[in-house]
Amino acid sequence: METKELDGVVEQALAQAGQVDLSWIQPPPETDGWTLAPDALRFITKLVELLKPRHILEMGSGLSTRVLSHAAATVGSDCVISSVDHDPQYNWESSRVAGAEVPANVKFHLAPLVVREFGGKLLGAYLIQPSKFASPHPVDLVVIDGPPVNLGGREGTLYQLMDYAQQATLVLLDDSKRPEEKAALQAWSDNLGDVISVRQLPGFTKGMAAVVIHKPVQTKDQWAHRFSLTRRELEGIVPRHETVIIAGDDWWGQELALDRKVLPFTERDGQYWGPPADETSAMSELDRLKSLGGRSFILGWPNFWWKTHYPALMARLGEDGRRVLDNDRVVLFDLR
Repeated sequence: METKELDGVVEQALAQAGQVDLSWIQPPPETDGWTLAPDALRFITKLVELLKPRHILEMGSGLSTRVLSHAAATVGSDCVISSVDHDPQYNWESSRVAGAEVPANVKFHLAPLVVREFGGKLLGAYLIQPSKFASPHPVDLVVIDGPPVNLGGREGTLYQLMDYAQQATLVLLDDSKRPEEKAALQAWSDNLGDVISVRQLPGFTKGMAAVVIHKPVQTKDQWAHRFSLTRRELEGIVPRHETVIIAGDDWWGQELALDRKVLPFTERDGQYWGPPADETSAMSELDRLKSLGGRSFILGWPNFWWKTHYPALMARLGEDGRRVLDNDRVVLFDLR
């Protein structure tokens, strides 16, 4: 399905969601509980009916699993659900309401939470085994409602599901009004760029965001993808004749391969000399490199620890310079 057509399906589901009958759910779903609110349940029901996905991936089992199963049954036997959760209570017991059997179109995957690297970021993620999915087919629709914030949050989920997605996979993020989910959405935009599009959908009690994956970036390629985005951004902002100061390990500046004169911070005879010993040394080095012609200061994500380790330096950069770029990959100060 093309992106424009997918956008139309989302709009249609938004317009028709109010017609969905949830009276079969007993007790009725709550607006302020752990589960998806009624407006979100109506929307995903209508979306499944219209989108007719073959393979739905759910991150966080529960009432939403029952609703997805109910909606998938209207599509037919070709629509199956892989439901992933770390908690046995929600992954298994919640599916057996009033003694009901596990629906035939759902396959549960009990997956512990682990820490994994995604493009240089250590984040919480599910330990997914694709062999436990309901289908080997790439996922068409993803509903993210886990992990909980106090167990790592949801930023890692979009990065890891890239290994199972395809072009025009639609991802729904519940609770998107919360600060933690807003931060995850911003990080996804920063680190993935134009391979995804992100939209906050209107009218949902707890918030609902739709992410369209235009081109999946597998986890093994996410470091290189972040690097490519960063290089492209800097090439478009920093004038070609300008001398730039690049903080931190020399290899990062070399890999960045900007066609500009580079002064590593700190520097001796043009070579990287290690991080500053203290804030006083950092201030002196900044003044020295500016006197050598440094007009831009670049801090990349491998050295973001500088933000907390050298707070006075960062404050000085903000006072003396102009912050022209600040995202989850790179910070750039214009020192002119």
